Amino acid sequence: MKIKDMEIFLDLLNTQSPTHTANNFSITQPNVSIVIKNLENKFDGILFERLGKKLLPTPKALELGKNWLKIIQAYYQSLEKLNDESMLLGEIKIASTQSISEHFLAPILFDFKAEFKNIEIRSQTQNSKECLNLLKNGNIEFAIIEAELDPALVEYENLEINFWQDDELIVATSDKKLNEKEFYIDELLEQKWILREVGSGLRDKFLNEIGASSKKLNIFLELDRIAAIKELVLQKKAISIFSKKSIEKELKNSTLYEIKLKNINLKRKFYTLKRKNYNFNRALEKFEKIFKS
Repeated sequence: MKIKDMEIFLDLLNTQSPTHTANNFSITQPNVSIVIKNLENKFDGILFERLGKKLLPTPKALELGKNWLKIIQAYYQSLEKLNDESMLLGEIKIASTQSISEHFLAPILFDFKAEFKNIEIRSQTQNSKECLNLLKNGNIEFAIIEAELDPALVEYENLEINFWQDDELIVATSDKKLNEKEFYIDELLEQKWILREVGSGLRDKFLNEIGASSKKLNIFLELDRIAAIKELVLQKKAISIFSKKSIEKELKNSTLYEIKLKNINLKRKFYTLKRKNYNFNRALEKFEKIFKS
């Protein structure tokens, strides 16, 4: 039995898509089908059943995957012991939301690349909803998001979600007068609000916190870039919601001012998301250790 065939099988358990698995290994979809057919002949049984575009693993496939995962992990662990960790090869495919990508993730990627020069990092920036879709479809292996997910959805999609860290949010403007007292949100509904696009965790958190008032909020403009929103708020005296870390410089220089809100919780949590029991990518394991340290 070839290690690569075992890895292709394990990857197909994760993606449930021959197309995605073929892309992950830079082979053709028929090659994936041949590997699976050979395994089914070897073990005298069906390993996957087709449901629409997805391949659902049979109980036999799940049991086989559980055992082979241990073998693959042991194989790479033995290689790691025989070789300098700095020479570890491979790639990691991750996605994160804009706030996380721009203000939290970059230093971690730098430190990781400095230690593991031969590992290729494929990182992309998407909103929380799209990060989830990319992970479900097997296009990435690891996501960092700013939205809470329904536990039932996490379980149904066979995902593993973990708390990473807290983030403080603030409402800000360039109009200094709005910094002079605390407001109820109802007093600010008619201001010109600029928010992120639908699907943004930042937007969802804020609108959920203000509850029924969100229906009356004057959403003057929606943009998909925090930098563009910040520039407009600086120039036009509009209002928006930001991660405090993203406007620390402007707050310090008094070009933006915090608007204090009464009875509104402006703290949120960041989460990591990956496939449950997806542990055979040694490069990703190393990244997670640095990410969590």
